[in-house]
Amino acid sequence: MSELCGIAVSPRDERLIIKGWVKQFTCGEPRLSESCELFKSMGRDVHLEKMAKEDQPMGAECDSCFIACSDEMKTIWTRPKKLIL
Repeated sequence: MSELCGIAVSPRDERLIIKGWVKQFTCGEPRLSESCELFKSMGRDVHLEKMAKEDQPMGAECDSCFIACSDEMKTIWTRPKKLIL
């Protein structure tokens, strides 16, 4: 696992990055649906990942937010739409 701006980059993140996905941010509703629609309207493919323990900032000592919100929060990943010829 490497570190980028204090945020852990997990093996799961690395697999998505290799496939051309770019991590945007993690949020819950109603911003999640709004943001997905915005990215789609910009011609982007959207992929959602459920928040995982490895998504917590490096050095986080408190799990209360993760435990309270992890079922509601998802990370938005986007990439340019692939052209079908």
